[in-house]
Amino acid sequence: MRRKRSGLEGTAFEPPFYTPTIGSHAYKIPEDAETELLEIYTKLTEEKPDIEVADLQLILKTEFQIPAELVPSMQELTSWAIEGTDVVDFEKWLYNGYFWLLFSKYIEDIDMLWQDVWTALDSVSAKKGEEKFQRDKGALRSRKLYLSDVKKLIEVGKLDASAVGMLQTAGNGKVYIGYVDFFVLLGRLGVFKT
Repeated sequence: MRRKRSGLEGTAFEPPFYTPTIGSHAYKIPEDAETELLEIYTKLTEEKPDIEVADLQLILKTEFQIPAELVPSMQELTSWAIEGTDVVDFEKWLYNGYFWLLFSKYIEDIDMLWQDVWTALDSVSAKKGEEKFQRDKGALRSRKLYLSDVKKLIEVGKLDASAVGMLQTAGNGKVYIGYVDFFVLLGRLGVFKT
């Protein structure tokens, strides 16, 4: 008898929320997203032939509407470049750009779910007489969810014990997850249908 699929096998290890080491850019981007990415690329390359890595932070803020506090660092953005250059690889533009298009499309949903996590943590902290968290979106988006926070939520029954493993996976070896990591985790769980 074959094991029944839970449905997560279909999302947990699929792009754009999971990037395998081999064939990382071997999936189909939906036509509407590809068209939007091509339009942005064409507009940005009218004056000069290439997009450079140094331009990406501003592009993410202006063209993708990513809030400044969530834009990746220059070091993280170097993965978009053609190896050995500062020029953005067109294929990487499409695949990385698709991730950020999805992010900007679902940012309100991510805000709501991230807020829920911190509200639950706030109620646990209040019972223990600890400091409350700020409610401002910008402040919340820059917060990091540590393993100790997750354990607090498990203790009071707000999260299942399996959440520890999921959060460690989403954090890619870090001892915390940030807002963008949380988006990746939700995507792997199938919350955002691509």
